[in-house]
Amino acid sequence: MIYKEMTKRIREVCKKLLDNKTADVIIAYRGGGIAGLLTPYFARMPDEVGNIEWGDRCYQNLAAYLPGLDIKAAILAKPCDARAIAQYIKEHQVKRENVFIIGVDCIGMVDENGNPRPGCGDCEVRSPRIFDEYIKDERVFALKEKKDSAECDDLAGDFTKFQKEIEKCILCCACRQACYGCYCKSCFIEREMPSFLPADVDSGTKMTFHLGRAMHLAGRCVECGACEASCQSGVNVRYLIKGVTDFIKEINEGGEPLA
Repeated sequence: MIYKEMTKRIREVCKKLLDNKTADVIIAYRGGGIAGLLTPYFARMPDEVGNIEWGDRCYQNLAAYLPGLDIKAAILAKPCDARAIAQYIKEHQVKRENVFIIGVDCIGMVDENGNPRPGCGDCEVRSPRIFDEYIKDERVFALKEKKDSAECDDLAGDFTKFQKEIEKCILCCACRQACYGCYCKSCFIEREMPSFLPADVDSGTKMTFHLGRAMHLAGRCVECGACEASCQSGVNVRYLIKGVTDFIKEINEGGEPLA
């Protein structure tokens, strides 16, 4: 019932934004996906907002659609989406005046079996920190704070664990494509590669890819879990990015602010 009420409120806000020309497009979700998945949806006319839905299957980080957009957009933003938007603004990929943020409380997304989606089970931020309109979910205030279950302190230095995860990787780069933070037009891993890849990519190349991404995303990862959710091989390396981020924070404690 709560999702129906939130959906109704979201539709009201979106219709108003299109009616008064505050936004040229609404970036949100609609139903009809596989196994109940809510998929990205773009509404440009007021009568299209009736297709917008909100629920616990809104997996995709919609912020990834913003870079390069040259029209005014309103976007439905979970807490992790809102953090991604803030990072885009900081990195001059998005102009703040061109985006209207409809912040939505989130108690966590689930898969088709009702299990927490990667990144959601250990999420500690349930309300967006940046928004222009706020859609509240009263259940958020009843949630207890959770410890990060990624076990970064133990696993970040565990080379054996890393090797086992890398063995599963086929270097399809789905994690990169799903990641909001990987928006480079030319990825470092492909600059020295031929136009084809061998069927069995060597471990060194795969390690270079994942370690390189961890370094590039340290301090920028919003922990939305899109990388793990998109990986069909079951590679779990989100802990690595978190571990590098924590290490940087530790060595920088009491020093100059990070650039």
